[in-house]
Formats: sequence, C-alpha cells, structure tokens
Amino acid sequence: MHAAIKMIIGILIAIAGIYWYLADYIATGWKAIVGINAWEAFLTVFFGLFGIFLFFLGLLVAWIEYEDMKFESEEKKEEEKTRVARKRKK
Repeated sequence: MHAAIKMIIGILIAIAGIYWYLADYIATGWKAIVGINAWEAFLTVFFGLFGIFLFFLGLLVAWIEYEDMKFESEEKKEEEKTRVARKRKK
C-alpha cells in the first residue's frame, strides 16, 4: 500500500477518534448506543492508567540512563586501553 493511502487512513481514524468524544455534543442518540458519556469514559480510563504510565515511564528513563552509564563506562575502559597502548609504542 502506498504511503499516502496509509496517511489518509490514519487521518480518518484520528478524525473518528475525535468524533467519538465529541459525538455527545454534536449529535443525539449516541449516548444510548454507548451507554455512558464517552468523555467520562475517557477520563475514567485516563485516571486509571496514569499511575501505570508513570511507572513504565520511570522504568524507561531509568533503563536509558543505565544503558548510558554502561556505555560511558565501556568507553572509558576503551580509552584507557588506547592510552596504555600509545605509551607502550613510545
């Protein structure tokens, strides 16, 4: 599938997502189909998942920093080996 078609499909899905939350304010009868106000459902899910999101975000940041420290440590060891090798040549 061509990239432009995928982009158009993505835009249509995004518009459908926006309409999902604005339908209660734009049209009538939608609440009867869903059973509850879509905006209230979104807020319930958002508040319910916020702590888990923070937990995983914190783990991600800690993991990235751990990998960065490990890389810097390896880089220092490599630099030390290079420096020792240069002294031996002289």
